[in-house]
Amino acid sequence: MTGSSTSESFEAIAPYYDLLMQSIPYLWWMHYVETLLEHFNRTAHKVLDLCCGTGNLSELLALSGYEVVGVDKSPAMIEQARRKADANHSGVRYYVQDAAQLKLNETFDLIVSLFDSLNYITEPTEFAETMRRAHIHLNPEGVFIFDLNTEYAFVQKLFDQSLLEPNAPLRYRWRSQYDKQTRLCTVQMEFWVREGEAERYFTETHVQRAYPEPEVRQMLHDAGFPEVHTFDAYTLAPPTRRSDRIFYVALR
Repeated sequence: MTGSSTSESFEAIAPYYDLLMQSIPYLWWMHYVETLLEHFNRTAHKVLDLCCGTGNLSELLALSGYEVVGVDKSPAMIEQARRKADANHSGVRYYVQDAAQLKLNETFDLIVSLFDSLNYITEPTEFAETMRRAHIHLNPEGVFIFDLNTEYAFVQKLFDQSLLEPNAPLRYRWRSQYDKQTRLCTVQMEFWVREGEAERYFTETHVQRAYPEPEVRQMLHDAGFPEVHTFDAYTLAPPTRRSDRIFYVALR
């Protein structure tokens, strides 16, 4: 083992993030977003991928013909995204920015924020400001689409996951603890990464907040969105008490 370390969210894992997410069907997620756009008879050419991570979705959107900008709070994740854009010659522009402080001198037809990224905004005032900043950065008839893990997901410990197969290039074990009073879910993550003949061990602590649907709706309305719709993830059906992920579609 080459040593151990502890870091903040998405810093140490950044170089290995794509390995961690290799089973995620990004194309399918993109098609679902396009289904939601079609459902509301909206179109998009220019897209902002908010909390874009290493740019997997951004690059896929660019490959599909969209003009794309990606923003993420983590410099380490943006570094990986820029390398990907250079290798792909995709033309995607990436910036290090906090979603609650978003300030770009341009507007978009569509803003997306996927993979429960906005759950990581644990201060309600900052979450509300993110909604406001998204509204400011949308064109008339623009659409803001994002998903959130629900309290049900945290209570059911859906974050508790592990992959410990001896030959796996990236092994991990995650354990979560949810506090109903604060609505905060703290996830202790352990990782083992194979580096040649050695193995590196490191940990990250991730914290997400559960936002009740009525609270999110109110924040979106206060931000200036006159019309807000919610869906049980990957469907066009309304959420239920057992929905572990909700998609929000806010229409400008």
